[in-house]
Amino acid sequence: MLVKPARRETAPPVVASELTTDTLLALAAREIGAIHVKGYYPVAIAERAAEAAIEHPKLGYYNKKYTSSVGRICTPHIDSEWNQEAGRKYHAEAVENIQDLRNLFEPHLTPADKIRLQLQEYWPGGANIQRLYGHACFVGAIRVFKPSSSRFYPHNDTIIEESDAPELEGIEEQLVANMYLRTPQQGGDLQLWLRDPSPEELVLIRDVEGLLPEKVETPPLVLHPDAGDLIIFSSRMLHAVTPSEDSYRIGMAAFIGCYGSDRPLTYWS
Repeated sequence: MLVKPARRETAPPVVASELTTDTLLALAAREIGAIHVKGYYPVAIAERAAEAAIEHPKLGYYNKKYTSSVGRICTPHIDSEWNQEAGRKYHAEAVENIQDLRNLFEPHLTPADKIRLQLQEYWPGGANIQRLYGHACFVGAIRVFKPSSSRFYPHNDTIIEESDAPELEGIEEQLVANMYLRTPQQGGDLQLWLRDPSPEELVLIRDVEGLLPEKVETPPLVLHPDAGDLIIFSSRMLHAVTPSEDSYRIGMAAFIGCYGSDRPLTYWS
């Protein structure tokens, strides 16, 4: 499988405030570090969905050491990596799970559906749902960080560490769109190192899904999201989430695969 290297190994600490064709292209090329759109989604609708998410019947937890404190509604692809039985279950439930999460927002468009439509409109090559071995992926996982106890340690996310599906040939960058439903006043910060992990760091990330914060340098870019915000950044580069101090931190997320501006973006969770 041909996987193109990223155009740059690092990105500058520049944050765009609008989602446009130009800012998406700049982010995919690592000419900027993030896109942070304030007020992207109505807060009242987001809060209603966040409240329902806390006790959702499909709420589970990530399965690696440094991510097990974080809840997620519906199983994401990373929890099925290299496991054929888990992968079949993931794809078999994908469309049902998408609809389950739409039910939290009815009669309104979900944040994930909104970003899916805009990616189709703004990216020169359009955008489609990611398929692996011909099967549709789930899109729009909701992540639930509990006050004080939940955090994401410094890590990266890249689907080529999870699958060798032929549809991934030519992927050159992976972004992630986070749409925030509820956020704390203190903590819950997004830390971005704006660099790829070293080979030694990648070994640790594969094993426990994170690095100890004291083992990495101070992040050059830290963003504090508010409810209703959208933040997009490269998930291939190191990133982390600090513990929430006074409230739940709940958001909806979708990964975005970049194959070049002339090919469609893809999205999945």
